[in-house]
Amino acid sequence: MSIARILIIADARETVDELRDFFELNGFETEVALNAKVAFAILEERRMDLAIIGFKVQDIPGLEVLADIRGIDPVIPAIIIHGSNSKKIKSMILKAGAQGYIPKPIEWDPFLNKVRKVLVSRVRKAVRSHL
Repeated sequence: MSIARILIIADARETVDELRDFFELNGFETEVALNAKVAFAILEERRMDLAIIGFKVQDIPGLEVLADIRGIDPVIPAIIIHGSNSKKIKSMILKAGAQGYIPKPIEWDPFLNKVRKVLVSRVRKAVRSHL
């Protein structure tokens, strides 16, 4: 079984470092980007299995990044980390096409379970499309 590759996109170095360390300790390969431009360059060079997008609360730029990422890789699943736990924000994120929403502060075990669930779902969809 191949190792899943996760693209971590966040605008804070400490967030990127924390996520990278967490996922690598749990057996995932990671690429990191502190801005959308770097993320797009990574996606143009390599296939990634999942995008984790974390941005500040105010403008919800994570939704814009998600839309732009889908322009490069229309099928990449994405989970957005957001500082708000409001139902309105969660609804906006899911309507924008994200496969998951993780509020801050991050609860690590449920987050890991969500990532695994999204990755398994992606594999199942790929298998069904080849049948």
